[in-house]
Amino acid sequence: MTDLLPAQADIAWYAMRAWIECGFKDTKRGGWNWHHTKMTDPRRAERHWLVMAVATLWVISVGGEVDANLPVSSCQTLPPTHIARRLSKQRARQRRISCFARGILTICAALVAGDPLPMGRLLAFLWPSSPPEPSQEASEVAGTEKTYP
Repeated sequence: MTDLLPAQADIAWYAMRAWIECGFKDTKRGGWNWHHTKMTDPRRAERHWLVMAVATLWVISVGGEVDANLPVSSCQTLPPTHIARRLSKQRARQRRISCFARGILTICAALVAGDPLPMGRLLAFLWPSSPPEPSQEASEVAGTEKTYP
């Protein structure tokens, strides 16, 4: 649901709903435990949300960078008929741990090891968009004009 006009929105954005749901989880029980704060003062809550937003940006940038540098698979070392090769093709790039959780674990591991804190890196991401509808001119040029009875 959006307050945008239909011409301003794109149905492909619905694919980002899963990201939004994960964001709620990271803010609440799965991450920063906002539900335990019991804050009633809006000014304190505002500051707390700012800290959570900055911390979320940091851990996701760290986790995303680590995730981007993970090897796709280590199945190349297995015999060609090994069952794990088939399974890895089915799970090509499924995440087993979120970028949020991976970022927290990476930062905690650096703290425990006494290593410098990782800063992470944010990469530009294009918003999803629906493919353009084929124009009449494009189909005529391609010689694929369709006629319907």
